Amino acid sequence: MDCVHPARSTPTRRCRAWLGFVLAVIGAASTAQPIVCHVAYAGATRSFVIPPQPHAVDPPPLLQGASVLVEVVNRVPPQPGAGVVIRTYGMRDGEPMLLHQGSYLPTAPAVGPHGFTGLQVVREPARGHELTYWCERTVESARHHRPR
Repeated sequence: MDCVHPARSTPTRRCRAWLGFVLAVIGAASTAQPIVCHVAYAGATRSFVIPPQPHAVDPPPLLQGASVLVEVVNRVPPQPGAGVVIRTYGMRDGEPMLLHQGSYLPTAPAVGPHGFTGLQVVREPARGHELTYWCERTVESARHHRPR
């Protein structure tokens, strides 16, 4: 493809469109990266790597205990619902009850030492147990990988 207009020595319209498309694809790919979530509950802190998922895939719960359930969804742009959604449920009579939900855009910046979510604290109302979490975007591996 000839990208320089012969009379003006400037990029042709077709070349500019192609370059714009390539930059958009690179931009989307750069936001589709794994995230690492650090969860503290019941005296233990664990780190989980959550890979990007296509829209049609519902990942299993990140952490499930007798009184709490944590679900993290990392959607790939440009899919509908792209970004990160974190839901924390308390268990009541064996059924999950939503306690907290955070939604973050794919390009949400870090907000201090606790990644793009900041430090989140959720208290399970029936037993008073406390769960804290924060997530960050990174290409490095966490200490523990997401259990399967």
